[in-house]
Amino acid sequence: MSTLFDVNADIVIPKFSVEIPIVDELYDLTPDHHVVEQSENESKVRSYPRRFPIAIQQACGALVEDTRGQIYLDCLAGAGTLALGYNHPEINQALKEHIDSGLPYQTLDITTPVKNKFIQQVKSFLPSYFSESSVIQFCGPSGADAVEAAIKLAKQTTGRNTMFAFRGAYHGMTNGTMGLMGNLSTKVRRTGLMSDVHFMPFPYDLRCPFGIGGEVGAKASIRYIERLLNDDESGIMKPAAMIVEPIQGEGGVIPAPAFWLKELRRVCNEHNILLILDEIQCGVAKSGDNFAFEESGITPDILCLSKAIGGGLPMSLLVFNKTIDTWNAGEHTGTFRGNQLAMVSGSKALEIIQRDNLVTKAQAVGEYFKKGLQAIQQRVSCIAEVRGRGLMLGIEIQQRDGSKNKFGEPNSDGELTLAIQRAALERGLMIEKGGRDGSVLRFLPPLIISLEQIDFALKVLEKAIISLMPEEQHEQDPQDSWKQHFIQTGEGGSEQFVTMLNHTNKALSSVFEKIDKPYSGLEPALLEQAIHNIDFDSKPNNLRDVIDHTIDLVIKNAIFVQHPHCIAHLHTPPLLSAIAAEAMIAALNQSMDSWDQASSATYVEQKVINWVCGKYQLGHKADGVFTSGGTQSNLMGLLLARDWISDRMSDHSIQQMGLPDYADRLRIICSKKSHFTIQKSASLLGLGESSVCSVDTNGNGTINIDSLEKTLHELKESDLIPFVLVGTAGTTDHGAIDDLSALADLTQTEGMWFHVDAAYGGALVLSRHKKRLNGIDKADSLSVDFHKLFYQTVSCGALLVKDKSHLGYLLHHAEYLNREEDELPNLVDKSIATTKRFDALKVFMTMQSVGPDQLGKMYDHLLDQTQQVAELITHREGFELLEIPSLTTILFRVKNKNIKELNGFNKKLRVEALIRGIAVLGETVVDEKTALKFTILNPCLKISDFESLLEKIENLIIELEK
Repeated sequence: MSTLFDVNADIVIPKFSVEIPIVDELYDLTPDHHVVEQSENESKVRSYPRRFPIAIQQACGALVEDTRGQIYLDCLAGAGTLALGYNHPEINQALKEHIDSGLPYQTLDITTPVKNKFIQQVKSFLPSYFSESSVIQFCGPSGADAVEAAIKLAKQTTGRNTMFAFRGAYHGMTNGTMGLMGNLSTKVRRTGLMSDVHFMPFPYDLRCPFGIGGEVGAKASIRYIERLLNDDESGIMKPAAMIVEPIQGEGGVIPAPAFWLKELRRVCNEHNILLILDEIQCGVAKSGDNFAFEESGITPDILCLSKAIGGGLPMSLLVFNKTIDTWNAGEHTGTFRGNQLAMVSGSKALEIIQRDNLVTKAQAVGEYFKKGLQAIQQRVSCIAEVRGRGLMLGIEIQQRDGSKNKFGEPNSDGELTLAIQRAALERGLMIEKGGRDGSVLRFLPPLIISLEQIDFALKVLEKAIISLMPEEQHEQDPQDSWKQHFIQTGEGGSEQFVTMLNHTNKALSSVFEKIDKPYSGLEPALLEQAIHNIDFDSKPNNLRDVIDHTIDLVIKNAIFVQHPHCIAHLHTPPLLSAIAAEAMIAALNQSMDSWDQASSATYVEQKVINWVCGKYQLGHKADGVFTSGGTQSNLMGLLLARDWISDRMSDHSIQQMGLPDYADRLRIICSKKSHFTIQKSASLLGLGESSVCSVDTNGNGTINIDSLEKTLHELKESDLIPFVLVGTAGTTDHGAIDDLSALADLTQTEGMWFHVDAAYGGALVLSRHKKRLNGIDKADSLSVDFHKLFYQTVSCGALLVKDKSHLGYLLHHAEYLNREEDELPNLVDKSIATTKRFDALKVFMTMQSVGPDQLGKMYDHLLDQTQQVAELITHREGFELLEIPSLTTILFRVKNKNIKELNGFNKKLRVEALIRGIAVLGETVVDEKTALKFTILNPCLKISDFESLLEKIENLIIELEK
């Protein structure tokens, strides 16, 4: 079931041909001869073989294969030691190079280039505020020895003997460290353990020592400690140090709240007590930070490290402030503190973690894993709590009847936990257990675990649980269960709807309040894989869980048009009035086909159409219809023009008889800067893209009238029929507005249809700059996009026509829908779409809530601000403004004498800014130069927002230049 691959010609590393175990039937866990031989020759002190009765044949990544050929996904990873999994090829290669180099395996504490490199690598991984003032001490190869050294150092530095540890703590199995251990069953047969240790309450929400839980319980813990230290009658001497795990591991995967650690730091400072942080298990990216304490922003006095810090090989360290370096030479030593191989593997592991951004990945995939565990919790009765950070997660198992102990806490079930662990192993999943009564299943997978492997772990876990406690089947009328998925009319019929909407709104608001960049920065391939791994065919999930999972996977990794640095495309931040209307539209789910499907909605759309026709002064015969946006509006405008010219020239009905015999002579005229949908529409209308004649433009992007007249003359000379002229009010790149008055006059002279694409610039009709649209009132058809600078949600557009009779080219009666004898209006009569959304409601509510005057002032502000930002760019070294802005788009590029290939660099800059979450920039081409584009649409932004954006772009430029 495995293959081999070469890293180079000299080294061969096992690699499995599968990403996840393929388990056709339960694995055989009866001890084979290897396991039997182990039990005969090895002491009873061995522990893992009792729960994992396998012998490992080979391992790679997160997978291990036993001597029977059975493959397991390992979510134990050497109790958190194997941060990069088994046999990482780069670590193996580094070890081989070291062995071949002639350098020794171990050197006591004599230095080598390898050791110096490792020290620098560790220091670069630490937060700078701690690293710069700290020194490193190499201890014996176990984490327990690091803790022993920390105890000694604290006592000799302070001159005090007392130690404070915490309930649930685990710091090792030596005489001193066991004295700090919370677990009594492990200590019951021990005598003479380190004395004068006092155990303080650790914040544990499910089993709060004060019986209150949550933040209040955690605050009570701090108050208890602080009160004790200030009480002369407490009976406890001031300690030399407090030692705490930021995330308790063996104690049950219990994270300490960030504010609690801050308060603990404060208390230690006030009482001159050293704070020792034990990150032996939770450190080195496992928590979703480089080190778990970084979430709180505190600085430890002493940091204990082991496990993953050695890249899979034995290594332990202390990192502590130089001011407490009170050691005399040789006061704490260990022969193998100079383990060179561990320094090689540790250095390489840290390098890979930083290079491959695995800390961020641990945070992202850990949240994915956690949400999956929470979803299982909703479907089974034995999970009391899901907790943890990053890729250090745990689930506490309670008795399946949900019973409580005398403190009102869930009764733990260690036996069921052990059974689940075994059932999971039988299905190819290795997980650890721990916590009170051994009732916590712990997940410590390597950082390189994939989403596919996480999905496997989740499925196996749920199968293992269900196999031990089959769910009771309740007979239920399926229609009763279906009701929960719909809004019901009548009293109480909307309860599910309100609950769902409230939960969604709360989740969304939480996202918006925490957004600090336009894109999360999650690698596109990782995001694609996560979405691809969603299984539509699995058992349905609770809607609340689906909402939460969607928020975490989809929404948090969306492009946020509201962010100041999302500035690429013509997508505006939507108005709240539009969002409120969108909720109503979705709940009603009306289709704007016929009056009997959309009664009041029909009148609302007509009201809005009449109002907007009036704004463009199209005349008393004008009418229109809502569309999905500019593409559909342009298509409809050109369709009407095509049918109009056929009707006018030869009384030919294209609707009835198809294209006329002169259709191949019909020509559509537009500028070279017109929207690509003109060509697309020509193709869909059967005229072909070759029917579009694109005319040269002026330097500002507007159509050149002389070239236009010349083109018309040449077409007529060639016996071709130019039947429609497309004017643009706001080209996509330049924002250019054609001379609409001149175009209108020309079409009247030439007997052509005049279509105006005003998707971008149409909102100027509300602005003090509306004169720039002079001539738009003479358009035969007009495309308007409300989801651009009218600030409506996508999609929301309209096609307007000067003469409503022309909409008759679209009319078709259907006996089931819009019968010829109907007296009530049916909007399908004038649309190419049958099913059509009630988008008019958004404009209807916005004009009442915000009003056209305010919208016009927003547009005026954007026009002024665009010029100011263009000035910023002009005066900023390293940038080149490529065009004077016409509307709200700015075309520029990075221009630097150090950059040889400017086009390629600008392309790369845009992509890097996007995938790193720095900014969402546009890209186009101006005179064969790759241009970056700001599309300024958010009226709430200030010049300082653009200065900040340009600074971030400049910093990225410097990085990319290197």
